[in-house]
Parts: sequence; structure tokens; C-alpha cells
Amino acid sequence: MSLEPIERKLSDVAGALARAKNEAVKFGSVFEGDAERGHYALRTPLGTLEGTYTVRDSVIRFVIEKKPRIIPYALIERVLDQFLRAG
Repeated sequence: MSLEPIERKLSDVAGALARAKNEAVKFGSVFEGDAERGHYALRTPLGTLEGTYTVRDSVIRFVIEKKPRIIPYALIERVLDQFLRAG
């Protein structure tokens, strides 16, 4: 089963990525890369959510490569949004 990529328009790409990286560290997760591309492995109580991201014209696109079966798509969207806006 493949999931649709999640895309978000960012007003401050560098700031959003820095917040996501800091938030990931707090939870023992990984969010690595730069303002063009990277990868993530976010730990959850139900398993790890893994994938890659790319940034183009201030739009970040998350590709989900692995997720726990019981985590719904809407929850993944909320978690990624929270990581980008954490502060």
C-alpha cells in the first residue's frame, strides 16, 4: 500500500526544518537533511514512521516509506504539521 505524499507550503523553510529537527531530538527521532531534501524516522508508541522529504519553491513534500499499520493518514499529517510548527 502506498500513501499519497503530504505537501505543505512553508513561509520559512529554514525555520520550519530547524524546528522539526529540534522536535525530533526531543522524542528520540531523526529528522535530517537540508533545505532541499532529507529523511526522517519518527518514533511513535505504535512503531516508526519513516520517509523522505524534498523542498521545491517553499513547498515541502513528505514521502512516507514505512508506517505502522494502525496509524491513520490523518494522524501522520497532524504529526508532521506539529513538527514543522513546534516552538
